[in-house]
Amino acid sequence: MKSAFLLLCIALLIVSITLYLNTNITWETLHTYLINNRIIATYHSVNATEEISKIHVNRQFAIFACSIHSSVQSYSFYTPITASSWNRVGYNAIVIFVGDFTLPNVLTARLKLSRAYLKHVGAHVLDVQCNASYAVKLSQLVRVFSGFLPDSIVHDDDYILTGDSDLMPLKINGYTLTNGTDGFIFNALCCGTFKRRGKSYRMYPS
Repeated sequence: MKSAFLLLCIALLIVSITLYLNTNITWETLHTYLINNRIIATYHSVNATEEISKIHVNRQFAIFACSIHSSVQSYSFYTPITASSWNRVGYNAIVIFVGDFTLPNVLTARLKLSRAYLKHVGAHVLDVQCNASYAVKLSQLVRVFSGFLPDSIVHDDDYILTGDSDLMPLKINGYTLTNGTDGFIFNALCCGTFKRRGKSYRMYPS
């Protein structure tokens, strides 16, 4: 991972110097270079999809969501990067955008770029229509209902892992299913307990 990080830093340095020295380069030009894989960071890793398929034959998905009305734009910005990270460890990505899509100009240029890159990396992109006032709350809840997705995306015997748009997997062995288990919860005891109607419940991360 250190070598991959160093290569990414070097690539970023080259891009920064190029943009600084040549003011004629536009963001469209940079986009074209990235799409054509002229700036590539390589790393040493196993073939994640083949490694996982030896252990678990069913397809594996990572699902996460974000609100299109969130004041923190990094959530939507990270979505294609996070989707690519899940692809690297053998999971297909399902990304859900939540909000009021009937509002004028709600899909900003920044948001459209993220969605375009998601499709470029092969992620499933879904939109959930709701009032803007509770889009953030719904984006946190909607991933729990991934079992209701149509058969064109997931099947009954597929494995689905819930995550966040800014949580990126690093090591494949941390997300590999083992025999005799149905899944896993990371940092399961992080959230303490809460009370409702006189009863105490432990809160688990989604």
